[in-house]
Amino acid sequence: MPDSILNLVNFVRGCEPRKQNWDLYTPVEQEIAVNRAHGLPATFLLQYDALIRPDFQELFLRERDETMELGLWLEMNRPLTEAVGIAWRGRPGYDWDWYVNPGFLPAYTPQQREALIDEAFRRFRLVFGHYPRVAGSWVMDAHSMAYMSERYEMDAFCICREQYAVDAYTLWGGYYSGGYYPSRSNMLCPAQRPGAQIPVPVFRMLGIDPIYGYDEARHHPRLGGCYTMEPYWPCGSDREVMEWYFRSYFGHSLLAGGHATTGQENSFGWPGIGPGYRLQAELAQKYRRAGLLRVETLGQTGAAFRRRYACTPSSVLAALEDWSGNDLQSVWYSCAGYRANLFRDGGTLLFRDIQRFDDRLEETYLHTPCEGWQAAWGNLPLVDNRLWSSSETEAALGICEPVAAIAALRESGRVLEATIRFRDGHVGSIFFDESGITLRDCGRVRWRFGRGDVLGETSPGRQEFSHGGFGYSADIRGRLHRQGSTLEIEPQGGEISVRFPDAVI
Repeated sequence: MPDSILNLVNFVRGCEPRKQNWDLYTPVEQEIAVNRAHGLPATFLLQYDALIRPDFQELFLRERDETMELGLWLEMNRPLTEAVGIAWRGRPGYDWDWYVNPGFLPAYTPQQREALIDEAFRRFRLVFGHYPRVAGSWVMDAHSMAYMSERYEMDAFCICREQYAVDAYTLWGGYYSGGYYPSRSNMLCPAQRPGAQIPVPVFRMLGIDPIYGYDEARHHPRLGGCYTMEPYWPCGSDREVMEWYFRSYFGHSLLAGGHATTGQENSFGWPGIGPGYRLQAELAQKYRRAGLLRVETLGQTGAAFRRRYACTPSSVLAALEDWSGNDLQSVWYSCAGYRANLFRDGGTLLFRDIQRFDDRLEETYLHTPCEGWQAAWGNLPLVDNRLWSSSETEAALGICEPVAAIAALRESGRVLEATIRFRDGHVGSIFFDESGITLRDCGRVRWRFGRGDVLGETSPGRQEFSHGGFGYSADIRGRLHRQGSTLEIEPQGGEISVRFPDAVI
């Protein structure tokens, strides 16, 4: 069976205060019809205000079968908060509000979060006769995830893709694609220790672009909107681009295999959702018939993940061709200890992002509620090309010799090898494993931090960092020279390596 998996995850709101008399029912009805026409299993996550609507109750009670999974979409709204005695804090006329406070669980105390979760689960069981085994939200928090995993028999969670300052929330520095077991301290951080691990996997929504999803403004792709598989946006409804997405996610099977979620919230209306949704259903059916992917419910994927992996596995999301014609290549590697993005732009090869994971790092809203309209989650940066670069300095860990291409990817055991072809004709390799990165026959590298104020002490073989008062380090093989906020590293024995202490469970 193929290792690559696609989840169709559609979430259902019961009100849309931004648009008067908006039809929220037809998109759900039509998504069900398209799924049935193509024989595709799918997950529908219901917000509390949809769960209590008689028309949605009747629809799902009538249409549910073995191919349809029902779960909860945990955004807050007036009926839910008032059901547990919490005054609704939304803007006037907004019974659902997309601001983090009051629209998401982290805006409430831990005790209030538990009460809100219990009420949503209670009402779900009252309608459907059983508790849900999957739950999602653009953002959650580690306390809520841990509580649901202990109180209810959960198979999977889903949260927003990587994004910076979109809508009201930032998730920056997390496990990039695939499933991970979150830390009890930070829902965006994989755990490194079994005792620090919430035993329910988290999956990222909704099919982020491996090239443009990180920093679309800098490279100017030919389409606008969100660079994801969401059917409403230009990428999600463009056949050529979606063929590229499917090749990137499901055209190879490296390490834990490819995984993506697609689907859409009903707030966009069926005329906006329909063309992209039908296109992607057609492609999912095509790739499934070719044996290149499985289409599963989110709960099926989560349950299988728990059976297969005791801890977070390594995953790869790679694009060695560029749908927008800018001659870019991108390889994302994620594991329990770190993530890294190897990126080629013309003759320049660099790591534009490296983030350390440490399950001792606490998210801001673990114990106290978010009181503002926006919120952010993060990890421990070593390279952040988007946030640290300026017009004067490109923040990156860059290879100094000009390259021709990331020529190939292959795995050996639990190691990913990227073959690098240089313009002078020689070939080098970059290896990713669970404890770090090794560059062989790639020459000298330059590690520029730009505006990133994280550098601490340098000692033989080790570089110390600090971010938000939290200390972390990297062990470096190579001759290290520090010049202000730049590190020059010369190879030793043809190799440079950046290893992360305590990165492996």
